Amino acid sequence: MSEERLATDPELFPLRPGRGTIALHATGFRHPAGFGAERFVAYSDVTHLATGIRAIRIGTQHGLVAIPRSFFRDPTDGDRLVRALLERIAREPGGSLQLARMAEIEESLRQPFTPWVTHAVAVACVAIYVLGLVVGPTLEHAGFFSSTLSTHGEPWRLVTGNLLHAGWLHLVLNMMGLVLIGSLVERMIGSARTVLVMGFAALGTTLAGLVMHYEYMIGASGIVTGLFGALLWLELRLPDRLPAMWRIPRRLLWLALGCQLVLDLMLPFVASAAHIGGFLAGGLAAALSVGPGLRRDRLAPALAVATSLVVMVAGASVLSAARLAAGGRALELHAARLLELEDIAPMILNDVAWFIATSPKPSDAALASATQLAERAVRETERANPDLLDTLAEVEFQRGRASDALDTIDEAIALAPDVDYFREQRRRFRGERAADDRPAPPAAPYIERGPAAPGEPMLPPPDDEHPGVEI
Repeated sequence: MSEERLATDPELFPLRPGRGTIALHATGFRHPAGFGAERFVAYSDVTHLATGIRAIRIGTQHGLVAIPRSFFRDPTDGDRLVRALLERIAREPGGSLQLARMAEIEESLRQPFTPWVTHAVAVACVAIYVLGLVVGPTLEHAGFFSSTLSTHGEPWRLVTGNLLHAGWLHLVLNMMGLVLIGSLVERMIGSARTVLVMGFAALGTTLAGLVMHYEYMIGASGIVTGLFGALLWLELRLPDRLPAMWRIPRRLLWLALGCQLVLDLMLPFVASAAHIGGFLAGGLAAALSVGPGLRRDRLAPALAVATSLVVMVAGASVLSAARLAAGGRALELHAARLLELEDIAPMILNDVAWFIATSPKPSDAALASATQLAERAVRETERANPDLLDTLAEVEFQRGRASDALDTIDEAIALAPDVDYFREQRRRFRGERAADDRPAPPAAPYIERGPAAPGEPMLPPPDDEHPGVEI
């Protein structure tokens, strides 16, 4: 094609060398699709046109065509292309209805909207993480998801496990996904429906955990995958209602989904079933609550009630976990509950015994329960873990049984003779240090997946019976 025709033909929009040409035809336009291929889009398939500072975005029934302005030879050709497409659409048999729908989309974009639900959940996750750094490991212990504990008197874990994170990197990655995808979904469907999507996703995540018998699971990525499920449902079912600037090319959506599945299969510490549960539940929530009007539609009464229930259940769950983290009577009941259960990891038994022993003025009943928990943890690990022996020694010391504490700490010293912490504990039990002068814990663990220090969370590693660590 000659350069002269490219420059003068009003139906051709030349791109920079190697980028191809956009050509208008009688019923549609042809555009480059990468790797030398071209794609044809009928004018009747165009759903919205957006002229951004950096790109021209053309929404269609089958996806998104995004053309960076830098691709055009003439900087004004991007706006000229949009005007030409609008003129062609107006000539189509259903063009007036098509343009009216685009006008509705433009009107919704002019209405100010803040995705406050997404921001609130992100702030809550960050605040809980920071609070955990201040309060200590009791906060994580009070809220992590466990299929056994969730079905034996602690149902709040179905919710709170979604709000906890294993470290700053885990938190940052999940919050990036939450804010990016959540803000996009909330702008499309509104805040109330976003509450439903997040609530369904959180529940779908932990229900999958129940099915798979996960005994330790934390992280908000189940909610993130639920939001992604809602976003994919919107893209596939209501593309003609979505603003072009809020859409993501379908190839990227499918690629992201595929990468997530591959990571789930490759990384043993990821609770893959929980991701699938969150994804399906989030998509289902969107299917049940979102209509053609998106956020402009009124929420049905039943869905409004469901939204209120999600908020109330989330609030009650956080309060229940906070009561347990605060100790006192709630911690005593928790200890008694653990003693009644058989399939509880020794590390969890140890944690609770340590929390009781190191709490201010524990009751005699609480210390008696702590003794049983610590003895059971030590017995089930065949007295081979110095951390667990140290916890038992601490409990014995708090109960006034200094000689028993000395015998037990001597076992820990024999297992870890180079660790000064255990020797300082022995000096304390002998009265050479003040009773309340507990030595600083060591900085390194003694077992492959154990605690960083006595009393810090020692959570069960994933295995055939207790899969899943974080999501």
